[in-house]
Amino acid sequence: MIYKVSYVVTGAAHSGAIINQDTAPQVGEIVELGHEMFEVIEVMDLLPPQGDFAYLHVTCRPLTTKSIQHQG
Repeated sequence: MIYKVSYVVTGAAHSGAIINQDTAPQVGEIVELGHEMFEVIEVMDLLPPQGDFAYLHVTCRPLTTKSIQHQG
């Protein structure tokens, strides 16, 4: 399955991204968009899977030093 993932960033002036992935992102996962790191806070289906493709909407927030220390 290929996941077409639309990443939207809250709380930052980041344009987000649309990325094809082999695995679905999970809440709490850390993702790199460009050269910045973000935490996934929400994952939603945009459409039901179509053949070999699934379409997801992901909301994420920028990582801060505080949030990185909390996860460790």
